[in-house]
Amino acid sequence: MRPVPSWPPMPPDGIPGGVPVMQPRRRTASQVALWWLMGVIGMLFALMLVAYVMRMSLGDWRPLPPVNALWVNTGVLAAACIVMQSAAWQAKRGELRRSRRDWTLAGALALAFIAGQLWVWRDLALRRYGVSGNPANSFFFLLTGLHALHLLGGMVAWALLMPRRVTHAARARRLSLTAQYWHFLFVLWVVLFAAIVNLTPEIAQRLCGTGVAP
Repeated sequence: MRPVPSWPPMPPDGIPGGVPVMQPRRRTASQVALWWLMGVIGMLFALMLVAYVMRMSLGDWRPLPPVNALWVNTGVLAAACIVMQSAAWQAKRGELRRSRRDWTLAGALALAFIAGQLWVWRDLALRRYGVSGNPANSFFFLLTGLHALHLLGGMVAWALLMPRRVTHAARARRLSLTAQYWHFLFVLWVVLFAAIVNLTPEIAQRLCGTGVAP
């Protein structure tokens, strides 16, 4: 007698029906390292913002005057992130010439943002709002300066993409990682900018529970 085949048929690897099982895609070490880096930086700035709010709730806080140039700098940084993302997309599609063009423009915009921040710091110093003027001045220079320092780190990653001897796949992967880091710094800057512009001593006192009860 012929053996009755089992149903569904069992392939050699033991998977019913012979349907291949998709293995979960493993993240590259560089992607995981980037996530860790952004997590550490995010926690650092979160702690500094908590200290910023707590210090603002004290009575000797003297807010800085409006700095309209920060709006321009924010737009420049947003444009840099958009162009860098375009460079990453172009590299994935194999359009390396357009990718290099966008990548160069993104670096120029990032440098323009840093130059704009330097101009803001110089303008405030000339108007006698220096670092040692009062706690508000000190925190402003600390937060914006630390953010600019991390952006300079992103510029190092941008500069490492200058050699053209890397493969297309490696270049696309590096561009994608650099774009992710720049997007993270832009979101971080938006949070800092919102805190600098919108937070007031009255709001900080309510958050810290130090306001005068009615």
